[in-house]
Amino acid sequence: MKVFVVFFTASIMFCASQAFADNFRCPNGAIVSTGDSISTVTIKCDPPASSFKREEPMVADVTRADGKPGTKIFYIEVQEWTYTQGSTLLHTLIFRNGILSEVLTGGFVQ
Repeated sequence: MKVFVVFFTASIMFCASQAFADNFRCPNGAIVSTGDSISTVTIKCDPPASSFKREEPMVADVTRADGKPGTKIFYIEVQEWTYTQGSTLLHTLIFRNGILSEVLTGGFVQ
């Protein structure tokens, strides 16, 4: 039983210590990571094959003037940059408020 507890504790600590940054190797070889600003990615990478802008609603908890709790909806800018690496694999970089927040890889270009 002690071996199980030690193994279980060690595995949880190992999983908790892993970094959650996504990396992307630009077509020119430079590497960008989540948390990089859009200007940094623009400097390091070639222009994307396509890009798309949209607004995404966010809900925030606020305290109203009368002291009661409330919520407020505000919109942030989201940009999606698409790269086709090797002319077959699709990579999408998602920026929220000018910061790289996700790197999605998948799908094949036909």
